Amino acid sequence: MTELLVPRDLTEVTPNWLAEALRGAGASGAAGVTGYTVEAVAEGTGFMSQLYRLRLDRDAVATGLPRTVILKLPSGDPLMRSFFHRLGQNRREVMFYQRLAGGERLHVPRCFHGGIDPANGNTVLLLEDIAEARQGDSVAGCTLAEAEAAIARLAAFQAAWWDSPGLDGLDWLPVKAAESDIYEDLYAGAWESFLGKAGDGMPLRLRAVGDGLRGSVTDIKVSLSRAPVTIVHGDYRLDNCFFPTAAGPSLPVVFDWEFCVRARGTYDVATFISEAFPPQRRREVERGLLHLYHATLKEAGIQGYSLDECVEDYRLSMLEVFVFWIVTGGYCAYDGERATAYLHNSLARFDAAIADLACTELLAR
Repeated sequence: MTELLVPRDLTEVTPNWLAEALRGAGASGAAGVTGYTVEAVAEGTGFMSQLYRLRLDRDAVATGLPRTVILKLPSGDPLMRSFFHRLGQNRREVMFYQRLAGGERLHVPRCFHGGIDPANGNTVLLLEDIAEARQGDSVAGCTLAEAEAAIARLAAFQAAWWDSPGLDGLDWLPVKAAESDIYEDLYAGAWESFLGKAGDGMPLRLRAVGDGLRGSVTDIKVSLSRAPVTIVHGDYRLDNCFFPTAAGPSLPVVFDWEFCVRARGTYDVATFISEAFPPQRRREVERGLLHLYHATLKEAGIQGYSLDECVEDYRLSMLEVFVFWIVTGGYCAYDGERATAYLHNSLARFDAAIADLACTELLAR
């Protein structure tokens, strides 16, 4: 069987290509795709790839076809494409959907098709559209109940992979420490770029943290790569979570797995909590959410990981989340009112969280 073309852009996504991709996923009536209309989605919400909703035109006899699908292609920005290619991010996400997606612990969209072009590293994903669900909003935040659902499902998923021998077979899924050289190489330039984009939105206290982190990037990543490790989403924030509605799924659905790695699971917890709540609300709910995460691990049979160790990992993870923001944020555009609000809100929340948790004290040990 001939491998399906990995399209470089929308011009190569033809009705015939869609028909073949859907037929490969077992969709009956896939040959009935006659055309489509396209809508860019998730603009200004922090997604770094190209995302489109395709509304499929179908002939009169076509049955069993989805009405809409989500097409994901690499970023159109040359700098972002270079960064993602260097880290293998897009390839990693395709491999996740091909090898690991599914199961009841953490719901992800169905993948109809995933492809990787070995010659140039281009990738493509054709995913289920869950438009009936409500996308989380990292600017607006969420309720405590939504945060509890997201943290509990994450813990259940991570418990299943906790220090698992099965991780050794995932040669495409690196440990977080494997990123160290690339992040060290990119940090200085990305930090200067990020400062320019943040402008007056960069708190002075947080700027001092960013100035001082360059020499600690590898140490942080190595520490968070110590056993026990599990599968970490890598960007587990509200914008990547879709929550239940009356007409939609019954549990949160998680997108955007391009940053998945093997690491301490608290990295995802810190990502979620740091963006979900303004500082005062985070102070009120943070400890309870950490207790929930740890208790869910214990209920799943995880032993030898104390709450104190979990809290310390969470504090260190908060610094690593900021490192991630610096290096990826240096390549991102924050055009538009929503994107600017997202950037400035996140910086204020990092500033407060890193200070409240005395995170930088961990670097002196």
